Amino acid sequence: MRVLLTFVVLFPVLFGTGNLPEPSNHKTTHGTADGLCPISHSCRQEDGIFAYVQNRNGKQPGAGVPEYKVAVVQWVYRKLLDARGDFRMPAPELVMNDGRLYVAWMNPKKEQVGLEEKAYDICTTFGADSLNALAALLAHELIHYYEKHNWTRHFSSTNDNTETAEQLAKLEEGLKLETQSDYLGGFLALSAGFHTYGIIPRLLPRIYEGYILPEEIPGYPSLSDRVAFAGNAMERLRELQLAFELANCLALVEAYEPASGYYNYILRDFQSRELYNNVGVLNALAALQYFSKEEMPYVLPLELDMKSRLSAGKRGFGANAKKRAALLEAALEAFERAELLDKEYPAAWINKACVYLLQGQLEDARYWAGKARRQSEQLGLSTEAGDAQVLQGIISAVEGREDEARTLIEPLAQAGHLAGRANLSILNKEPRRAEDILSFARGVERIDSLLLDDYLENPEPELQVDVGGNVFCGLQHFSRSKVLVHYAQNGERYAVFHLTGEGYEGSTRKGIRPGNSLDQVREKYTTPSRTIASRQGAYLAYPEEHIIFRFDQHGQVDGWIVFREQLEE
Repeated sequence: MRVLLTFVVLFPVLFGTGNLPEPSNHKTTHGTADGLCPISHSCRQEDGIFAYVQNRNGKQPGAGVPEYKVAVVQWVYRKLLDARGDFRMPAPELVMNDGRLYVAWMNPKKEQVGLEEKAYDICTTFGADSLNALAALLAHELIHYYEKHNWTRHFSSTNDNTETAEQLAKLEEGLKLETQSDYLGGFLALSAGFHTYGIIPRLLPRIYEGYILPEEIPGYPSLSDRVAFAGNAMERLRELQLAFELANCLALVEAYEPASGYYNYILRDFQSRELYNNVGVLNALAALQYFSKEEMPYVLPLELDMKSRLSAGKRGFGANAKKRAALLEAALEAFERAELLDKEYPAAWINKACVYLLQGQLEDARYWAGKARRQSEQLGLSTEAGDAQVLQGIISAVEGREDEARTLIEPLAQAGHLAGRANLSILNKEPRRAEDILSFARGVERIDSLLLDDYLENPEPELQVDVGGNVFCGLQHFSRSKVLVHYAQNGERYAVFHLTGEGYEGSTRKGIRPGNSLDQVREKYTTPSRTIASRQGAYLAYPEEHIIFRFDQHGQVDGWIVFREQLEE
């Protein structure tokens, strides 16, 4: 049986994000830094800003900033805000000027995040990493805002006669907040599609050189200490990034319980609507394993923000009624947490509708699917609108109105919507294509000349993370690839994934290379597969072959994953 899933955001840091654009001659003024107090980043004054540096001899804002620079900064900033997905607080205004006082800043009183033109220019010196450098700076300041880092300063200044405030003031809060902003800002940028690991330690020296700053600035650690602290923060970012990538890989091989554990591990440090949404989806996908084909024969558009769809389950109802009911309730709770961060989030509504459908609450399912479709159409979210429409068709089919279901689903199927095509085939009772089962010699796939079974004999990860509950994960880099390891119950449960990296020039055992088409892969690999579509491209997973191919938006192979797993008794 071909099972259909769809992912939206998967491994966003495997590929570069490009250079900043070339100059134009147009100038504009986009906000100023007037009224900002010239104090250090860890200043404790009530109205003080969080400034990246304090350049006492710096240039005051004057002329405007070129329009193209403002446009690029706004684009990056918007992606970061969307990735954060927290609408409990108003999004801070973005301001930009041509001063040389602060590099970047967050003004809690004015609810502003600011960037100086000189900082933008320094980011351009990073070439292919220029957008990543810009994202690192902006995300750092956004974390100060969303994590309410001004609270301790404000509490201390307004309650300086209390013992609690005195104790808080003694803590090195500034350093702690800076470190947190570095690694959480890095993860925010990561979730927005930017590769910021290691950027800040490299960016700081260039900022000091470009702004002609001394090694020691009053109120700040020395430059060498700041670089060291940023390096430590990058190690924490690396741990979160590893957990995120492993969660994604585990979801690809339907290991929903351990994948959910890694998302929850990240949520201890970083909250976003997407992460809560993903936890809910994984619970719903796990529950689907307890549904028989007769109970749910359709491909549901469950969205993982990484939109994931899973059709007919494997284990049936029977004695698992309580298990699947508990998983569906846990899924609803997670979707509600996502909604607390964003009241207008169609992905969560689609997922809620899927859960209500699985619970047999058809009226609630119909309401949320309709709401998601209307909102998606208003916002121009064509993918979400299509998913909601497919779900409306599935609900109609479940209620016995198959003609109405075809009317809703057929146009999408004809337009190439994957879930639409799959569900139309089910509605029309079309026979599934018989898959040729190849004789599979387990373990013959190699990446960087490494046989994954040999690696498992003596794994030597360069990074190991204890995520709790007797669960560990690891990372090891090779020439043009990397290995991710999930290890639980003292090694009795494990999963290992070997991913090709950017620029990989090798081939699979059947001669598939980067640049080959989807049809060429399907011609060579004919065992049962799962299709995984995403806004960045598509994935094709072959469980029996232990390989997953990734395709770019032009339908060409741009990487693959070889895996082994032992996750069940």
